[in-house]
Amino acid sequence: MLKGLAVAVLLTAVVVAGVSQQFWSGKKRAMIGGMTERRLSQFEALSATHAAVVFVGDSITEGGLWSEWLPDVDVINRGISGNTTQDILDRMHQIVSVKPDKLFVMIGVNDLNKRLGVAVALRNYTTLFDLIDAQLPHTEVFVQSVLPVNSVWPLIDNTHIPTLNAALMQHADERGYQYIDLHSVFADAEGALKSDLSNDGIHLLAPGYRLWRSEIIGRL
Repeated sequence: MLKGLAVAVLLTAVVVAGVSQQFWSGKKRAMIGGMTERRLSQFEALSATHAAVVFVGDSITEGGLWSEWLPDVDVINRGISGNTTQDILDRMHQIVSVKPDKLFVMIGVNDLNKRLGVAVALRNYTTLFDLIDAQLPHTEVFVQSVLPVNSVWPLIDNTHIPTLNAALMQHADERGYQYIDLHSVFADAEGALKSDLSNDGIHLLAPGYRLWRSEIIGRL
C-alpha cells in the first residue's frame, strides 16, 4: 500500500511539474510577445526618423548599446529579441522608411533555434535582398555572418551555421554587398563562441560588443 501511495505521489509530482513548466513557458512566450509588440510600436511611431546607420537583427543586435559604442555615429538599433528572417521581412517597411545610408544586417540564428532550417533562412534572405535592392537602392548594405554558439546554449550547436554563412557570403558578393565575417573572430579553435564573450552561449557580454565594434568601425 505504501509503495502504491509513493507511486501516486510521484506521478502527481510529475504532472504538477509538467503543468508548471507549461505555465511558465506560456508566461515566457507572452512576455516576449509583449516586449516585441512594445518595441515594434515604437519603431512604427519613429518610422520617419532618418539615421545614417541602422542595425537590424535579433536579440544579439538588440543587446548592443550602439549609440554608446559608436558615439560619433548617427546610428539607431532595430534589433528585436527572438526575430527570425521572416520577422525581419514582416517589419522591413520600418527600416525602409528610415532610408539609412548604411544598413548592417545580422539574422538567422533563430531560424536555426526554431528548427526552420537553412533553406528557409536563405529563401527569406533572397526576398529581403530583393526588397532592399528595390526600395533602398542607395543604401550601402553590410551582411554580417551569423555568430557561433557554444555548449552553454541548449537549443542548437554549430552544425548548420557555417553552411548558412557560406551561402550568405556568396549572396552578398553577387549583390555587391559587403560581407563581414564576424564568425571567424568570435569563434575559438573548435569553432564555438569564445567563452569570455558570452554568459549563456549565444548572447554577448561587453567584450563581445567591443570586438564587434572593432570589426566594423572602419566601415562607418
